[in-house]
Amino acid sequence: MSDWYQIDNNYFTVQVTSAGAEIKRLFAKPWHRELLWIPLDESARKIWNRSSPILFPIVGKLKDDSYELKEKVYQMPQHGFARDKNFKCLECGSSAMEFLLEADQETFKLYPFCFELRVKYVLEDKKLNILYSVRNVDRQDIYFSIGAHPAFDTSKIENYEIHFEKKEKGFFQLKDGLIDWKKIIALDTNKLQPSKELFSKDALVFKDVKSKYIDLIDHKRHEAIRVEGTNTPYLGIWAKDSVPFICIEPWYGVSDDADHDKNFETKKGIQTLAMGKSFQFSYSIELMTTAELA
Repeated sequence: MSDWYQIDNNYFTVQVTSAGAEIKRLFAKPWHRELLWIPLDESARKIWNRSSPILFPIVGKLKDDSYELKEKVYQMPQHGFARDKNFKCLECGSSAMEFLLEADQETFKLYPFCFELRVKYVLEDKKLNILYSVRNVDRQDIYFSIGAHPAFDTSKIENYEIHFEKKEKGFFQLKDGLIDWKKIIALDTNKLQPSKELFSKDALVFKDVKSKYIDLIDHKRHEAIRVEGTNTPYLGIWAKDSVPFICIEPWYGVSDDADHDKNFETKKGIQTLAMGKSFQFSYSIELMTTAELA
């Protein structure tokens, strides 16, 4: 059984569930609308049954859904297990809330490390800050990846455009969930026009992103959602074929490729954390107008 928590200010109502510490509602008060994809009915849930899952301790898909560590084989589902675990709420005030996930007997079957994963949501005027912290409470180095996966409602996709702060080289694509590093799709500008065709081969995967922020612009409403903190080692942009939502996903990790030897310690994008140390990363979601972007 999951619990729900809420914070508010003049710009947002934010609701988070203890199940996955996932944002389930991000209501923009000045715009009088929900920003996130909310799968309320059965048909929507069949498209995608999440809104903003946390990806940990892997991002993307493992080759054969398994990895090897110290001569032992472990199974792990796509994007890891954090999104399906119940977090403990440590704090819920008027403008901030914090959640904690710790290793347990179930996670040890998939991932043999002691860890603390904290997720904090903080409202700051027209911006929601999301902060992730991973702490190594084991007696050895731990290995992990972590990423965000917010899905922004784009039911009228013809009105939207994606703008990068800077021009990126291009993106890679997935084949059966695994990354194909052999071919890059070059970009001529810093803009992407979302369409069913663009996402027909699953997510667009960017590497070594230079853009500190990405704007999802609704030209019809003259509104923009700015996702800041996107200059991560990897970045995913994903939608289903019908494009009812667009996910802008800062990642410290990435899917395996078909040639990977399945060694977890040398996995592309893996983070190594020493005993007693912590790793942090954050991103934010901000309300903008197209006039402010000029």
